[in-house]
Amino acid sequence: MGALWANRERRRYAVMACAMVLVVAVVCAVALITRGSGKAGGAAGTRAPGTAARTVWTPDPHGTTAATGTGKAVLGLRFALNVFYLPRYSPPAGAPFAPEYTIDLKSLPASPGQSPTPVRDVRVSLDLSAFKGKADIYDVNKGYGCVRTDFHLDCALGGVEQGAIFVPFRAKPKPDTARGPAGSLKMTVRSANAPTLRHTTRLIVGSPYLTARQDYPRLTGVRPGGEIRLTPAFGNKGDTAVDGGLTLLISTRDATLPLRYGNCRYNKATGATFAWCDLPGPLPAGAAYETDGPVTAVADAEARTGEMRFSVWRTVDGDYLSRLPASAPRGSGAPLRLRPVDGSAFTGVDLRRSESAGAGLSFETTQKYDVEAVGFTIKGKVGQVLDVTVPYPLGEGWTPRGRSGSFWVTLPQGVTVIDVPPESHSGDIPYCSPDPDKEGRAVCSGPEPPGTVMRVRIDKRVEGARGSVTFHSDPSVDPDQRNNTAPVKVEYVP
Repeated sequence: MGALWANRERRRYAVMACAMVLVVAVVCAVALITRGSGKAGGAAGTRAPGTAARTVWTPDPHGTTAATGTGKAVLGLRFALNVFYLPRYSPPAGAPFAPEYTIDLKSLPASPGQSPTPVRDVRVSLDLSAFKGKADIYDVNKGYGCVRTDFHLDCALGGVEQGAIFVPFRAKPKPDTARGPAGSLKMTVRSANAPTLRHTTRLIVGSPYLTARQDYPRLTGVRPGGEIRLTPAFGNKGDTAVDGGLTLLISTRDATLPLRYGNCRYNKATGATFAWCDLPGPLPAGAAYETDGPVTAVADAEARTGEMRFSVWRTVDGDYLSRLPASAPRGSGAPLRLRPVDGSAFTGVDLRRSESAGAGLSFETTQKYDVEAVGFTIKGKVGQVLDVTVPYPLGEGWTPRGRSGSFWVTLPQGVTVIDVPPESHSGDIPYCSPDPDKEGRAVCSGPEPPGTVMRVRIDKRVEGARGSVTFHSDPSVDPDQRNNTAPVKVEYVP
């Protein structure tokens, strides 16, 4: 999966990865905020295009709301859940994973063109009373100064220079909790020099379990510039409906998306590799849908392999790191629509059951048989005889041809190939020999990498002299014949 999946995994596992050793340390270093002396600060992760920062965060499908404030510092709330689905306890399996309540704070410029001012003495207070009798609170994040008193949580972050991303607590559902709306979780963020932030998260007992079709085949024999078709399909195997809208994210690697659908925004006006498509809800429990036709991508002209992937999200809590702005290019055609299907074989991910699901396909083009000649330089003095390695070609599909060899080297003017009979040298590597059919050309047998050897004499200096090395391949499997030939140069030394 391209830009979309990398961004998503970086956010998803940013905190959990370091504790559970699920991702490499480099990812943690990028995703987590550097902390020193018990205070939050350091460099925040890269902000995705169109991701809006907010003081009071509200659902904004276009990502255009901006943080404002009258203080010298401005602290924005980039993300906190709008809906917390608490899955029901299910004996004998016990308590399933509840969502992570991730908080993403970012310091912002007070005015355009200014640098962000560090925010001092940041404190996050969480009223979790709605969990009482429904869930146990555990794994309080002491690393971010979080202290719990009953169902209240206070986190003393200290100074925030650029941003802070953290999970202050985790929740585990209790048995015998009735399904349905269960109140709200309330957050307040105060600091010494920035406006106060407030955010409310609706609590619902029960959970959608988003799933996706997984049995997409690997495509082979795709022509460069040819079409790849994928029909996204997803469902809900949970006990609770997604009442709001749905967002379908589509991404490609080594392929581009035509700007086709009117309800999709794209990351580029031409050569798009990512689409954000808003679809109407609801997604009832037990329902499944697929798009009313395949989504089409076009393989890059130079692609050898690539992929096309999709993921489905609840729009109200879509992947904020991938959100595109309202000004992003839109499709010019009819909207992408859905039709019901049987989703009994679809699967999801327990760790983010109410959050998202996805899948995709990979493809392989005929370009895998693209033979690419590698040029080389003959370096020596005038009058010198030297052995030069002729590099083995890149790619696959080279077909040896010719009665006495398998590829050809046209010598630069002023350079002569010298015949080296097999019995005159030791070793298994064959030498190129003069081509009896054409003067000034050598014919070479095909060894294994790294190449064969050619013995040449630099007869005279010819400024700008150029030759070439050419390998043959079957055009029916290697349509790009342009790179079957590469230059041979001469470098004269004193």
